[in-house]
Amino acid sequence: MKVGLSLLGILFVGSLGSAAEPWTLESALGYALAHNPDAQLAQQRINAAQAGLQQADAAFWPQLQVQSSYTRTDNPMMVFGDILAQHAYNYAAPPDFNNLPNVDDANVQGIVTVPLYAGGRNAASRAAAMAGTQAAQQDSAAVRNALGFEVTRAFYTVLKTRQFVRAAKAEVNAFESDLATAQKRLNGGTLLKSDALDFEVRLARAREDLIRARNADTLAQRALRNLLGIEDGDFIVADTAPAVSVPDSNDFSQRPELAAARARARAAQARVRGAKGGYQPSLNAFGSVGYDYGTKFDDGGRNYTVGVMAQWDLWDGNSTRGKVREARANLESARQEERKLHLALDLEVEQARLDLQTADERLAVTGKVVDQAKESAQLTRARFEQGLALSTQLIDSETALVAARVRRAEAEADRGVAVAALRKALGMPQLDAGK
Repeated sequence: MKVGLSLLGILFVGSLGSAAEPWTLESALGYALAHNPDAQLAQQRINAAQAGLQQADAAFWPQLQVQSSYTRTDNPMMVFGDILAQHAYNYAAPPDFNNLPNVDDANVQGIVTVPLYAGGRNAASRAAAMAGTQAAQQDSAAVRNALGFEVTRAFYTVLKTRQFVRAAKAEVNAFESDLATAQKRLNGGTLLKSDALDFEVRLARAREDLIRARNADTLAQRALRNLLGIEDGDFIVADTAPAVSVPDSNDFSQRPELAAARARARAAQARVRGAKGGYQPSLNAFGSVGYDYGTKFDDGGRNYTVGVMAQWDLWDGNSTRGKVREARANLESARQEERKLHLALDLEVEQARLDLQTADERLAVTGKVVDQAKESAQLTRARFEQGLALSTQLIDSETALVAARVRRAEAEADRGVAVAALRKALGMPQLDAGK
């Protein structure tokens, strides 16, 4: 999704507080991508991965420490060492080594450690962290892609339930009119009491259907509100959704989930290199500058140390071998996960394409059915008013018209959802560029 959608959602909310503008699909997508908890969680995972990369980079930098300590002792070895460190040794009057005094020492020193070579482990750790960061970014894109589809589906569900309400209202109005006609015929002696009662029963059912439709519409709007993360305030949904193009290609190589799987495989491969680094030696340079002072002799002195340390683990109980085996197994698992995901995404695209084809066919059929059912209900109603049709025939025609309208509403919404599902399967934004 584009950042422009998020800005649009934020600006829309500002205007919503004063004018209570209806939520369009564009504004709903923008607001959800900025405020939905899943999007916020994905961003925090990116932040955590970037922090891990920062930690991996730290292995290449010199480490600077400052240490400070204060001791008091009569241990001969330590006393003699403190005297030398404080530059307090008196050659003219050397101390009695069998009867040394208590000596205190305050020490402050700075230590610098510079990594020179770590067998490739630091470089591998950084490569793994970088790949992990890329995977987290792609995971975030996948969350946004899925969230965009869920918002679009919820929006079309609201449009569908709204059509259900309209169909139920039309049904109630139709049966109220039919009941009035039946009462006239009953009063005129051209209709049985049982036939009039049939209309009353069917009108009660129609009103019950209207209640269910309104409840479904309320629930659908609540689901959309939850996706947007809105708890209070007026919530009005627009009556239409923007038209979007249907993708021609079945190329899903841009799916963020697939890119994330590739990044995880690269991270696993880097960890194999890092584990193998355990067979290599490590080399570090170090240096320190310190100052020692004691109250016994009221004297102090500076000192420094520099050096290079090499370390090579010749035998570690097969620990490194075990780490390499584990890293290789994780690498193979990552590769198989990528392959499994590729197969799943291929199936998802194919299913989305078939669902869209089905929705297009249903849309073409239901449009004709509504027109036919409407004409049939009008003709049957006219014949019933003239006493040429039975009450059951009129009830059946009215019921068929309502069912046709409901199926038409379902087909329209399902077609919009099918297009959204195909765009999600291909890793495309829910709206065309510029919308």
